Amino acid sequence: MPAKIDSLQYDIRELMKSGGFNEIVDRCHVELTLARREDNPSVEVIALLGLAQAQCSLGRFDFARDYVSQALDCARAANAKSLTIDALTVRARVAREGYLQTAEAYEDYRQAVDYAFEAGDMRRYGKSLLGLGEIASSPDDSSKHAWKAIDIARELNDDQMEARAILLLSNAFIRKQDFSKANNGLLVALRKAQSVNDRLLESVIIGQQGLVLAQDSDSFERGIQQQLTALEVARGMEAVFHEFMRLYTLAMTLLAAQDLSDARNYFDQMLALSQDIQHPPYEMYALGLLGRWQELRDNPESAIAYYQRAVEMARAVSNPASEARYLYALGSVHQTQWDFASARRKYKEAQLIYRALDDSRNTTRVRASIVYTYLLAFTTGILRLLGIQPTGK
Repeated sequence: MPAKIDSLQYDIRELMKSGGFNEIVDRCHVELTLARREDNPSVEVIALLGLAQAQCSLGRFDFARDYVSQALDCARAANAKSLTIDALTVRARVAREGYLQTAEAYEDYRQAVDYAFEAGDMRRYGKSLLGLGEIASSPDDSSKHAWKAIDIARELNDDQMEARAILLLSNAFIRKQDFSKANNGLLVALRKAQSVNDRLLESVIIGQQGLVLAQDSDSFERGIQQQLTALEVARGMEAVFHEFMRLYTLAMTLLAAQDLSDARNYFDQMLALSQDIQHPPYEMYALGLLGRWQELRDNPESAIAYYQRAVEMARAVSNPASEARYLYALGSVHQTQWDFASARRKYKEAQLIYRALDDSRNTTRVRASIVYTYLLAFTTGILRLLGIQPTGK
């Protein structure tokens, strides 16, 4: 591989670790112009991928999606398998971080895993496995991918990959509520991230350590402070996805501690951030969370209003999985208000979407909820015959 390609890839990696996203944009614009002038497709793809990664980090997701699409087309036209794998993993990242489309991201990661395995490219194989693990619905699947990536990283002596893999494993332990193992893993991951000067990864790990600390009342405040530190690092680096997710983690931590007022503050900040960058998928997600918050405050009318806005935005951004989730949430709110007809309508809309997505687990869950509304309606009718007037919760 020509030295110019090696040096460009190295510079992009190092700038990504330090948060130099705008520097990547400037450098890659120049390299892209030169590559097209010199008809050098390899450099063209690398420059396009650098632009896609930087713009994704900066929250300019539409630009990122356009750049990575160009890169994938160019890599395939040049029959460059390694660059095609890179393009697939970056496109998966944009789909997941930018548009919250995990199904699309899964398909790209899956294809990248297959290509890398066929090519015997263990470094790209490990990175693709990490992507699959990060979006896996089951913590056991995340752990499985993490252990494979750890073994590969150690064989390659790649501390950054190992740090990411141990972080993934630790997050799986957090999902299983095994906080002691999670904390041990995070300590190792932090040392690895520091050894390669990856400030962004380091901040993510520190934030997750804060999440673990907040599970214990004695260290709760320290955990919140550590998460706030991670939030400030993300803001300082203009790493929009990490800022958005750290706000989410803070809000959910406070919600679990029954601190609804402070949790609302961070949900509002998520909404403000989404509107500031004018990105509907993030706004949709924030609206759904605010609907949940209103549910917990026993404000069904406000919850319905927020969920309905989230449904409409999910339709606008073509995210059927989220649309179904918010329709189901609407049905649940209607059900708590003994409005079984409205609940069934929303459940049935959600069921149609899940069927179209071939999501049998959620289709079955929604079907059970529909049946339950009929049972509740029957019971309510009997209570009314007995002179008892049911009311919402």
